[in-house]
Amino acid sequence: MTSRSLFERLEAATDAPPVASGEMDRWAVADSVLANVRRILNARQGCCETRPDFGMPDLNDISREASETIPAIARAVKLQLETFEPRLSQVVVRPLPDVDRPGDFAFAVSAVVRVGDGGEAMKFDTVLGSDRQMRLRS
Repeated sequence: MTSRSLFERLEAATDAPPVASGEMDRWAVADSVLANVRRILNARQGCCETRPDFGMPDLNDISREASETIPAIARAVKLQLETFEPRLSQVVVRPLPDVDRPGDFAFAVSAVVRVGDGGEAMKFDTVLGSDRQMRLRS
């Protein structure tokens, strides 16, 4: 398992030798995972010709019933993370009441990040703002 996402490895134009899995900096892996999660959750389905299922679905299409919107968004977040962030396993997404901003949808995400031969627990919150952008709070 690598410590950086495919995008980060492609962007890196260094001649540095790859880091052995036993030497991975756990903070660097967590930062890389969170950067990829931001990328995934802020992409919209249809933005990638080779994977039309990559990205979040249009929220207008996600649910016909208002009472089903929050659970439908939580399911979509979970599916995207399980599908497009292979370093995460045991992903759990649950809605959070966001009393400060009633128009936003907030979710607590917990998962296990694969690091080397083991795993580390990771928790962060996602907030879907009225601008339809996902923000992460760790």
